[in-house]
Formats: sequence, C-alpha cells, structure tokens
Amino acid sequence: MTNETNFRPRERQRLAWIVMLGSFSLCLITTIALPITVNAALQNMKRPLHTIIQANQGTVRVDNENNESTVLLAGEEGQFIEAEKRVLTDATSAATMLVYTSNEAEQPIARLQIYSRSDVSLKEADTPRFAVSDEAQTLNTHLDSGRLQLNILESQERPFLITITTPHGEALFSESGQYAILVDNESTQVTVLDGSGTVVAQKETLPLAANERAEILANKAPTGPLTTERNLLQNGSFDELWKNWSVYVWKVEHPEEPKGQSLISEVAGELAVNFERTGIGHADVRMRQVVDQDVTDFASLLLQLTFQITKQELGVCGVQGSECPLFIRVNYTDDNGIRRTWQQGFYANGEITPNTPDACISCAVIQDAHIQVPMNVVQFYEADLLAELARQGFPAPRFIEDVSLVSSGHTFAIDVLDIALIGAE
Repeated sequence: MTNETNFRPRERQRLAWIVMLGSFSLCLITTIALPITVNAALQNMKRPLHTIIQANQGTVRVDNENNESTVLLAGEEGQFIEAEKRVLTDATSAATMLVYTSNEAEQPIARLQIYSRSDVSLKEADTPRFAVSDEAQTLNTHLDSGRLQLNILESQERPFLITITTPHGEALFSESGQYAILVDNESTQVTVLDGSGTVVAQKETLPLAANERAEILANKAPTGPLTTERNLLQNGSFDELWKNWSVYVWKVEHPEEPKGQSLISEVAGELAVNFERTGIGHADVRMRQVVDQDVTDFASLLLQLTFQITKQELGVCGVQGSECPLFIRVNYTDDNGIRRTWQQGFYANGEITPNTPDACISCAVIQDAHIQVPMNVVQFYEADLLAELARQGFPAPRFIEDVSLVSSGHTFAIDVLDIALIGAE
C-alpha cells in the first residue's frame, strides 16, 4: 500500500470530524445564542412613552431639533412631543407635560408643571416594548433654566426612573412623590416635597428624603440636605457691600438743594445700608434687586426687614402719604398675568390727620396703612406676602420681578441692617 493510498482515508476522516464538530458547534451556538438573543430583544427593545405638552397659561413655544417652532395657546388641545423637543415659556405662560404609558392610557404616570421663563428639553421617554421585560420606564429631561415641579404618580406597574439634568448636575427620582427643581445662572435647587431622590454633581452623590433640599453650585459638589425654605434675595445682609443691588441716583425737587448720601456703614457691629439727607423739598433714593423667580404654588413668601429710622422731619409720610422715610416694594405678576406693585411704608414722627394720610393717596399700588415705629430703635418687620395679598383681596403672585427699598422725604435718615424674602415650596 502506498503512502498516497493511506493519505486519502485520513483526509476523509479529518473532513468528517470537521463537519461533525462544525455542525455540533453550530447547533450549540444556535441552541444557546438564539434564546439569549431573543431574551435580549424582549428585555431591551423600547417604544416611546406617550408624552403630551399643553399650555396652561399664555403662549408656549415648542422647538424641534431643527429649531422649527410651533405655538400652543392656553385652552387648546395638547400636542404629542417626541425626544429632542424643547419647550419654552415666557413671563406670562406656563405648561404641563403629561407622560402616559401609551396613547390608550387614561391616567398619566408622571406630570411635569413647567413654570414661567423656563427652558425644558425632552431627551428620552421610553418604555419596554414587551410586557415580559424587567427594564424600567425612563424619562430624561434637561432643565436649562427656570423652574419645574415633577409629580410621579402611584400605581406603577413597572419601575420608573426619571432623570432631570441641569447645567450644574442631575437629579434622579424613582419613587412616587412631588419634586421641585429650580435652575438659574449660578445654581440648581432640588427640593423633595414628598418621596425621595438623589442628586449627583462632580461625581458625588447626595440622597434626599421628604422635605429636604440640595443646592448645586457651578462646578461644585451638591450641598445638603437643606431645609425646603430658601432666601430669594442675595446679599441681604450686605456682607458683600452693594453686590446684587442696584442703587439709583438721588432725585431732588429743587436742583439747588443738596442730594443725600448712600453708604454702607456699621450699626451695632453689623453692616447696614444708610440713606441720609438734609435739605428742603422732596428727595428720594432707591435700591433694587432683580429676583426673576416664579413662585407659583409656593406655600409662603416671608418678607423680613430689619431697620431703624434715625431722622425724620415730615409728619407721617407727607401730605400725600408718598414720602415715608422707608418703603419696601415688590413688583410682581399675579395669577391673571397682571403686573402689580405691593408696598409697605414706615415712619417714626407725626400723627394721622386729614392732611397727613395713613397711606399713599397718589400711588397706584397695593398697600396697607403705613406702620409707625419708634425713632432710633432697631425694628424687625415680617409679613407673609401671600397672606397679605389674600387678606387685601388680590390674586397670589405668579412671578416676583424685583424687590426695592425706597427712602424719601425732606430731611431723613434710615439704616437697613438686612432684608430677606424666604420662599417655601
């Protein structure tokens, strides 16, 4: 027998083994891989959640990824939106985003109230396509500026993970409850009103429980847990001198008469704003801080002021009630979209008479009677702006524009030690 004759059977045997092993491997791969592939598909395939945007107040703009805009008006039927849509509200508008499991569902699984002057983008909203999937439903939005309130409703058939990113970090929620997120140029505020959540920034994680708040400053780790109350005014104790405040020039009735002085000085060991003027005829000065804060659904807006009147020539606040040595004023937009001004005046000298009224008769503002305080005594004033407006029969504020302190009269002097506007959601 030749070598060639022996070689051919070995080749046939090798080929047979190759075919057999290949078939076995293919069978094995098919047996294992097919169920895995099918299971992966069943687990991971997604379909969009049914997300509706509707205008609650005013005109709401919806932009797509090509910056093409559509407009929604209050009272119109809601509009279905997909991922990469952007919702923008102005000072007089608000919107609601409703998230359903499908277009046939009767009840939403989440509701996002988008307040005025907000910029919200829908990044992702999907749910597993097949009921056998163990994956969670996901909603991912980006709040670039403004304020929104998130309500995750109960009775979820599967886990629901909501992520809200901001320029400063992100907040994650999976438990039914109510949450508020506020974004401005300097920080993100995340408040858990009911439920629980997690805040992440700079690779650090902070858990939050009910009635807790976190703050994320630019390029900083989250701070907290904090109380849900927060001061809407910055530098209200003047530790940073005039920072965040605009001080306007003095106005005088008689050009030949002197103007007053605007200083930050020390009073009893504390820094205080001092307005002082000696002269004949009317003069006034104003300092102002822009707030630009939507306060819809706030539980309280506590206005606090510490001050003293150290000099006052006019009785009460002058013959028209418009020359108090100190006024505090709040400009705001109410629930009906009407811009209004609320003010409170303070004085130390004089008695109320027909020639010295107890309120300003020439001011187109919401006001109560001027408050008399002792001269040269540090006073503390506190009022809930929401309660005051309700007591006087006016709608609640929707948007706080600014807060001002005005000092006026002929010869007068005041010291303001601190001012705060404490909002509780």
